[in-house]
Amino acid sequence: MLNPDQERVVRHHGKPLLVVAGAGSGKTKTLAHKVEFILEELKIPPENILCITFTNKAAREIKERVSSVTGKELPWTGTFHSVAYRLLRSKIGISFSVADESDTRSILTAIMKSVGIPREDYDKVRSFISRVKEDLKEPASPEMREIFDTYQRTLRENGLMDFSDLLYEIYLHIRKDEMLRESFRKEFRFILVDEYQDTNTVQYEILKLLSGRDVCVVGDPNQCIYEWRFARPDNILRFIEDFDPDIVKLQTNYRSKGYILSLANSILDKARARWKDLIPTLKPVRDMGEKPVVRRFESEREEAIWIGEEIKRLSESFNLKDIAILVRVSFITDVIESTLFRLGIPYRVVGALRFYERPEVKNLLYLLRLLLNPSDEMAAKKVVEVFARGVGERTFERVREHYRGDWIEALRKAGESIPNPRGQSLCELSDLLCKLRDVEYPKALEEAISRTRYLEYLSSKYKGDIQDRVENVRELLRIARESFKEGNTLEDFLSEAMLLSSEEKEEEAVSLMTIHSAKGLEFPVVFLPRLEEEVLPHRSATEDEDELEEERRLFYVAVTRAKEKLYLSYTRAKGRRPSRFLSDIPKSLLNLEHFRKKRSKTTYAVELRPNSRVREGILVSHKVFGVGKVLSVDGERAEVDFQGKIKRIHTSFLEPMS
Repeated sequence: MLNPDQERVVRHHGKPLLVVAGAGSGKTKTLAHKVEFILEELKIPPENILCITFTNKAAREIKERVSSVTGKELPWTGTFHSVAYRLLRSKIGISFSVADESDTRSILTAIMKSVGIPREDYDKVRSFISRVKEDLKEPASPEMREIFDTYQRTLRENGLMDFSDLLYEIYLHIRKDEMLRESFRKEFRFILVDEYQDTNTVQYEILKLLSGRDVCVVGDPNQCIYEWRFARPDNILRFIEDFDPDIVKLQTNYRSKGYILSLANSILDKARARWKDLIPTLKPVRDMGEKPVVRRFESEREEAIWIGEEIKRLSESFNLKDIAILVRVSFITDVIESTLFRLGIPYRVVGALRFYERPEVKNLLYLLRLLLNPSDEMAAKKVVEVFARGVGERTFERVREHYRGDWIEALRKAGESIPNPRGQSLCELSDLLCKLRDVEYPKALEEAISRTRYLEYLSSKYKGDIQDRVENVRELLRIARESFKEGNTLEDFLSEAMLLSSEEKEEEAVSLMTIHSAKGLEFPVVFLPRLEEEVLPHRSATEDEDELEEERRLFYVAVTRAKEKLYLSYTRAKGRRPSRFLSDIPKSLLNLEHFRKKRSKTTYAVELRPNSRVREGILVSHKVFGVGKVLSVDGERAEVDFQGKIKRIHTSFLEPMS
């Protein structure tokens, strides 16, 4: 059953149409109905319909629905890139392979070397090339033009196109070849584009070149959160200017309760976007529900524990898979992950690695593992690979020849036997590790990061997202310091990290993800922690009005993922301030009960849960130390013999073998 606005969209034809579809307004369903109308009522053959979606998942949904209703297949339904790939090969007749990132890096670094550009500038040059192809920006200088032309020529000589080329080449061909352009126009009699607000410049120009009267674009500029990937929400204004379309707003929201929608509307009321007249006012079909809860905490640990305890309470009436925790930046997840783990709440990290599985974090954990257990070959190999630069597999075999139960000592002996810079590198690494053995583990991490110039190493290897990776390293340092203050030994610290990273993903689990990853999803319950200045809005956006507006839209997207319950929280430790976006929300829409109550101070803490099955005399397994025999149990800790090495460990990190 369609509402009147949806029905109008479905039956519209003969003139360009812009559909401004608010969050949760049933746009995918409406788009599928429109395709069915085109097929059944307008009698346009399926091969003459071009339907562009933002994701392959959305394309599959439309294809499957249309197929089940009409029995017809849609050959030209897919993402911009997948359709372009097929057009280039089947219609234009170009034979090519798509270059992967290693191909691109190899070609581009060789060109950079030939013209004297340092490897450290790879990401800048790569971004420049993408900007030329996706944003259609001409190279700023003859030198950059030469780099671009050489890069393109090298790709073609090797029968390759990079990902951006798929659209760039289509654009160049249909712009220059009028016969080809007209043949495409005749073939694609009806063009539909979903998530139009996320189109970039080259995609818009392709649409403009191919479209006739029957073109329908569906989108919401208020949900554009990919400008950093060249998405241009202003394309909606360009579409109005170039196509003079009819405009229909889908404002009825079928997803969320009334208070959540009122809050979402209030966020956009303060927007300064150029398309303000196009902002849909979301109208609920459901009841008002409960007011979103706002909480303030002294620290991120206190906030995470409250989230965990609230999830436990909610689990009595909601499935865990109905609950999501959405964060602006990934480093925030670590304290939440560890707290959920300690509370025994299953969770899964969506669209990203768990905190302790991230390479920049895992490398440092390997170093701590080697300090703790010098016979750990896997840790030794990884430490040498990362921290002894320029040392390869062959050199590590020389280290293996000197191994007599202590890899740190083997590094020193191997280094002394190799009379070249590689040998010196091994000796320096061995000396550092020997010094770190006797240092408290938070200090050992600090020293290792500083002495090995680890952040510089990360910067050269992961330049595209280096800021997030550096934040993750800082977060690991913070966790280590906090763990040490709580009296945890290095064994305890590493055990928890290993258990967290090896925990299997569960379907019946809380979802933990970034807001960007949550786009297009919905959950009955949503938590939005760390709503603070320099988090949301992100620190990089606070001085640029356009970027600040995108942060506002990101907050709007996060809020509109919630169906039943919404929780907003922030911390005020170390001079942190609540997000400016919170002050845009009328207090009448919020549950501020916590701020009104005068309560005695609550101390939040999470205890590791003792494993009652650990008893004296049994065999147990440990993620780091392997199999050992329990010598004694004293309260929550056990003394265990791991092949001659006696360790005192919390029983929660031990698993009985029988």
